[in-house]
Amino acid sequence: MMAKRASGADTAAGVGVALGLLAAFLPWYSYSTTTARVTVDAFRASVLGDAFFIAVAAVALILLMRRGLVADVLGERISQRTALSAAAWCTAAIVALQLILIAAGGRSIGIGLPFAALAAAAIVIAAWMSRPHTEPRRTVGEMLKEGQPD
Repeated sequence: MMAKRASGADTAAGVGVALGLLAAFLPWYSYSTTTARVTVDAFRASVLGDAFFIAVAAVALILLMRRGLVADVLGERISQRTALSAAAWCTAAIVALQLILIAAGGRSIGIGLPFAALAAAAIVIAAWMSRPHTEPRRTVGEMLKEGQPD
């Protein structure tokens, strides 16, 4: 029932959250030691993996606020669109930085990092698709009529 009311942006963000949560538990990269092959998920990767999880959780919280299931903790301080954009670009930057670190370290990319990249892409698309909540444009005549006393 909620899926019928969800906008395209909310659907894209929901897909991004689902992929991001899945990516956090899948292996991001692996490397060999002298005795074993070690695989690393988001929580063991670095502080970037933890930041990725927190950014995905923030997107999930924004979606819950949009649906009215959670109280709007942002209030008037910041718009939900701005918060979604910030979280989206954080996830994209984290994935890019982790890719650079993996390449620089000569490690093998696991299946989790492509999922994280897809999640970041879906969340960025959701932020791009979300419409700003602006008032309709008014003509100069309408604005002048508002200002005159009755």
